[in-house]
Amino acid sequence: MVHKTSVAVKQPILSLRRKPGRFKQVQKKLRKDREGKLPVSWYGVGDILTKENWKTLIDRYNPKELMETLDKVEEKARLQEAGVPIPETFMILETEEDLGRFLKWMKGSDGRFVVKPTKGHGGSGVLVVQGKAAKRYILTSGKGVEEDHIIRHARRILEGVYTRDEPDRALVEEKLVISRKLRELQTTGLLDIRVVAFKGFPIMAMTRLPTKVSGGRANIHQGAIGAGISISEGRVISATFLRRNIKRHPSSGRALVGFRFNMWEDILEKASEAASCMGMGFVGVDLTLAEGKGVVVIEVNKRPGLEIQNANGAGMKRRIRWVEKYLRKNGIDPTKVGPGLKSELSRNWDAAGWRKRRVSGEELEE
Repeated sequence: MVHKTSVAVKQPILSLRRKPGRFKQVQKKLRKDREGKLPVSWYGVGDILTKENWKTLIDRYNPKELMETLDKVEEKARLQEAGVPIPETFMILETEEDLGRFLKWMKGSDGRFVVKPTKGHGGSGVLVVQGKAAKRYILTSGKGVEEDHIIRHARRILEGVYTRDEPDRALVEEKLVISRKLRELQTTGLLDIRVVAFKGFPIMAMTRLPTKVSGGRANIHQGAIGAGISISEGRVISATFLRRNIKRHPSSGRALVGFRFNMWEDILEKASEAASCMGMGFVGVDLTLAEGKGVVVIEVNKRPGLEIQNANGAGMKRRIRWVEKYLRKNGIDPTKVGPGLKSELSRNWDAAGWRKRRVSGEELEE
């Protein structure tokens, strides 16, 4: 049974008078697109997914037991079982003895790996090591560290430093190398693509590009670029950096807006497949194009952030309502729809602006 979403909460008239807040980039773009003259805070009120809506959405569509128990190790097991390409797992660390094994493994490795907490979120606690130089390990920021630094970091993960003092495990996995197909966007660190999926339907996407400010990490809150990607074409339509709209990468000067991703249909299908096998209705799937591997799913986020709306200059509510109405009107169980059809429908709906319009001779109703 498909439930009616509760995210379309009507806003009181007085709320229109509030000053632009976290989503002022969305509101400014909407006013510009509509050639409006009203106060910025009046735009997008009915379409922007707020933090309160976000909490309601997660409570409604992501089962509580999975939110509490599903960690990155279990996620990778589900993805692997579904045949979704993922980074290779080298080790899972749980005890002090495991740290000793990890140290021995590091000495014989090529110095390229990632260490992350299995229950962490928001990118906290993720350490990316991109190579060795003499007896030092080079991080994405370019900083060289000793083996002891990495062991201490892994130990902090086990102690729960990144999971609110709840003991955790550390996942050591393959460091992916960005595909040469993305050389136009090449920066320090690994860029990723975030696709937000609702009931397995891709509804919004962006790429996160590392910068000098972010220390080579693809984390918007630490200074990475968030660039919105159109679901229909896989083309970058807008970009933000430190809450400012930009068209070029501040470090490389390369043009961002207008860049089109190769293998976009495959990216959306893999995102849909990864989202569907998690058993949750609202997730963010992180992927990349890796050299020699193609599309690879890095992980699935149970609490996808809201900055993707600023990156796209658009809200998510309309898209969520659209998917809900389509499923309800046609009596469709989303678990019975394959990732190929879900991504195709999402591309068509995006081309139609998520409203009633003709696309390739087919009338899409809102």
